[in-house]
Amino acid sequence: MRKLARQADLSVPTLYNLLGGREEILKALVVEAIDRMDAALEREAPLDDPLERCRAVVTVSIQHIVEFETIFRPMLLAAHQGLTSWGLEEDKLTARAVRMQAIAIEVAIDRGQLRDLLDPTLLGHQIFHGFELASMRWAFGVLDEEGFRNRALYGLYVALLGVATPSALPGIERELRRLERGLGAPRRRRRAKNTVESN
Repeated sequence: MRKLARQADLSVPTLYNLLGGREEILKALVVEAIDRMDAALEREAPLDDPLERCRAVVTVSIQHIVEFETIFRPMLLAAHQGLTSWGLEEDKLTARAVRMQAIAIEVAIDRGQLRDLLDPTLLGHQIFHGFELASMRWAFGVLDEEGFRNRALYGLYVALLGVATPSALPGIERELRRLERGLGAPRRRRRAKNTVESN
């Protein structure tokens, strides 16, 4: 806070009076970054292709998290260690991320790419959980940027696999196989399609 006050040419008490404490400043920076993600999504992945939009929600988010690593890495670590008291604010940010996926899923259902089998919001939550785990592994330095992206996208496509229509299934399977190679999965032997087991 002293360093920030010096850079803003303010006293530390004035900085606290104007902006609040470190946590409030961090919240404001995160909300601003998420606003930029929303704007980038609208530019880079319109809802014309809802499955591509689902992918872009993940990739654009990762791009911004990595670009603003100095904000997001400490925030993720603090959240994991229970050092923040965000509560409702964190729930709002999670709900916003989930809603981005749910909207794209709803459009994909309307276009016949996904089956209307599961609730889009709950499916969006499932996708977010995979993203959240990948982001924590990145924050702790277990994954690099590519590993973060591959892990999060793998979670996305595994979630979509269960509701894909026959027309969308080949593309989702192709993406999963490509991501498996990026995650270092060993090559699997293909099973014969018409094997008969004898007792």
